[in-house]
Amino acid sequence: MKFYEYVHRDSFIHRLDPRAKMFWLVIFSALVFMTSSPAIVTGILAFTLLIGIAAKLPKEQLWHSTKIFIIFLPVAYVLLYIFLLGPNIGAIVGGLVFTAKFLVLIFAAVIFTMTTSSRDMLLALTKMKVPYAFAFMLTIAIRFIPVITKEINSVIDAQRARAYEISFSLKHPVRSVEKFVPILIPVLMLLLKRSHELSLSIDSRAFRAKKKVTYSRRLRFKAGDWLFSILVFVILLAVIFI
Repeated sequence: MKFYEYVHRDSFIHRLDPRAKMFWLVIFSALVFMTSSPAIVTGILAFTLLIGIAAKLPKEQLWHSTKIFIIFLPVAYVLLYIFLLGPNIGAIVGGLVFTAKFLVLIFAAVIFTMTTSSRDMLLALTKMKVPYAFAFMLTIAIRFIPVITKEINSVIDAQRARAYEISFSLKHPVRSVEKFVPILIPVLMLLLKRSHELSLSIDSRAFRAKKKVTYSRRLRFKAGDWLFSILVFVILLAVIFI
């Protein structure tokens, strides 16, 4: 599963300035907590999905990155609201609205990382006056997520090939957690190895040997970036004053 991994496509969303996409990500993440209106939350979710469609992202990869949330969240939150408020229409609607809010956060984050390369993300952060070392660390951390998921899947497949049973039971939670120890330890060892290799690679390239960092590419806001940012800002104002 390629989780949170950049996918190259020739689309309007890919060509947007990373700062415009960051503005959209921050505003939409804040909007879902500013309103509880089912209509507004549904509209925000629909707009987020339209951005994903405009980005021409592979449907299979987008589904694999979000399917666990799409399948699990509606059931979990509806049951939670029914348990707290009782079995009524309001509880069901409340659970679905909260689910839609969480899906906006998930889809927005996935779309952003799948349409923004590490180079552009790092350049955008430094243009926003974020210290280079912190921006580099944040970018590496985000791009390390696909590596982590790949290592976890590899270890799970290896243990299953040895006929090791991996399951979780509510009746025996402690025993179930103990079953994950043979998976957790190899994953931690592999991640430590990856981190050491990354550290050696960075040192071999004389990271931070010079205080001033230069770039081969420049970011400039174009007409499309301004239009996209203005549209997001208009949506923000509409939600605030509606």
